Amino acid sequence: MKIWYLFVIAIWVIALAAQAQDMQQVEMATLIDQPTAGNLHKGEYGLEISLFPQGGALGEMKVGLFERFMIGLSYGGRNIIGSGDVEWNKLPGVLVKYRLFEETVFPALAVGFNNQGYGAWDDSLDRYNVKAKGFFAAASKNFSLGWLGTLGLHGGINYNSFEARDDHNLNGFVGVDKSINQQISVIGEYNLGLDDDNLKALGKQRGYLNAGARWVFARQLAIEFNFKDILQNSKNISSLSREVRISYVETI
Repeated sequence: MKIWYLFVIAIWVIALAAQAQDMQQVEMATLIDQPTAGNLHKGEYGLEISLFPQGGALGEMKVGLFERFMIGLSYGGRNIIGSGDVEWNKLPGVLVKYRLFEETVFPALAVGFNNQGYGAWDDSLDRYNVKAKGFFAAASKNFSLGWLGTLGLHGGINYNSFEARDDHNLNGFVGVDKSINQQISVIGEYNLGLDDDNLKALGKQRGYLNAGARWVFARQLAIEFNFKDILQNSKNISSLSREVRISYVETI
């Protein structure tokens, strides 16, 4: 537990040092695991580190190459924090994302590809515990509610062609984010799990429900506390997963 005390203290020190900085709006490219139509703008780059059970860590770097086009690279594994041998992911994750339409009276629309899944890698099924999105299309619409803050609605479809040994159906997902104030927002998302719900797959036909809170305590720095698989859909895990993600966005 000492490492978590040090982690909390470090975050608090960073927050105190940065609280004098002005806030800026950074688009939310993902909710928790589900993509949105949000993108990094041209010249922006983002760094993320996610900490999850069994000493797991996943690092990711994203870059906005053009105004509507971004790429990303991620890699991680389990037992990175702790003792014993590290179990690295089989392959790095690759993200490519392009926003087809900007948001007007209609939702923004983005398409892309992401081969980064979540949790442990299952060699027998050649897949992550929670499958990657693969090819996806995501739509997002944001609403200003005056003194009640902002509300974002998101949804999309995806098809994973490379983790399809057990179940290869077209899948869907929905999500929402709601601001509490300028710094804090709450997030919820639901992955239907239609590509992970037959007898050979790892899902229990309940889908994957995740929820969390995001605190942007400096103009570039944010921390998230997430609760994943609330419905306990995974056959391999008997309880929900408590995870932390730190993200940093800067302009070149």
